[in-house]
Amino acid sequence: MTQIFDPRLDILPASQRRLWDELGDTPADFILYGGTALALRIGHRKSVDFDFFSSEPLDPAKLLEQVPYLKNASVIQSEVNTLTVTVRRRGPVKLSFFGVPRLRRVGETSKAPVTGLRVASLLDLAGTKAAVVQRRAEAKDYIDVAAILSEGSIDLPLALASAKAIYGAQFNPQNTLKALVFFDEGNLQGLSQRIKKQLVDAVRGVDLSKLPHLTGKKLDSGRKR
Repeated sequence: MTQIFDPRLDILPASQRRLWDELGDTPADFILYGGTALALRIGHRKSVDFDFFSSEPLDPAKLLEQVPYLKNASVIQSEVNTLTVTVRRRGPVKLSFFGVPRLRRVGETSKAPVTGLRVASLLDLAGTKAAVVQRRAEAKDYIDVAAILSEGSIDLPLALASAKAIYGAQFNPQNTLKALVFFDEGNLQGLSQRIKKQLVDAVRGVDLSKLPHLTGKKLDSGRKR
C-alpha cells in the first residue's frame, strides 16, 4: 500500500520549490529517486535536481508533449528511455527522466500530499546509493550514504541487500565496500573526517556472508486498477 509522507520541502532551493506544486502532473509511472528524494525524506542537505525513474519504456518526445511543466523546457539529453531538461522558475531546475524496464524495488513507494508525487522508499534509496558509489566518486553520494546510516533504520548490510535485490547479479557488494573506504578520487577528499570514519566503521562491521535476503519486485505503474 502506498504511504503518505510529509516531505521536507524546506530543503528545496527556491526554484525547485516553485516547481514542486506542478510536479503532480508527472505521469503516474514515474517515481522520484536520487538525492532530492532522500533529502525530502530526511532533510540532511540541499539537493538541486529531480530524478524520475519508471519501469515503462520512455518516449522523450511524447513526454515533452504531455507534461505541462515541461513546456518550453531546454533539452539537455534526449534519447531512447532518457530525457534530461532544465526548466526555469525564476532560476534553472534540472529534471531527468529514465525508463528502466528491469528496475526493481524492495520497499513501498510513498506519495507526497497535495501533488500525489510518488517517492521511492528509504530502503530503495539506500540500495541505489549503495550501487552508485561504485560508478562515480562524488562527495554528495557518500554524504547520502552516511545520512541514511545515521537515520538509524537501515544499516549498511541492509543497504547492500537492497542493492542486490534491485540490480540482481550486476551488483557486487564487495565493490561498494571498497568504494566507501577510498577517498582519493573526485572530490572525496573534502569529506569531513566524521563522515569518513563513519563509513569506514560501517564497512568494517559488514560480513558479506550474512547479508539479509530481500526480494525485488517490478515497479508498479502507479495507475489505479
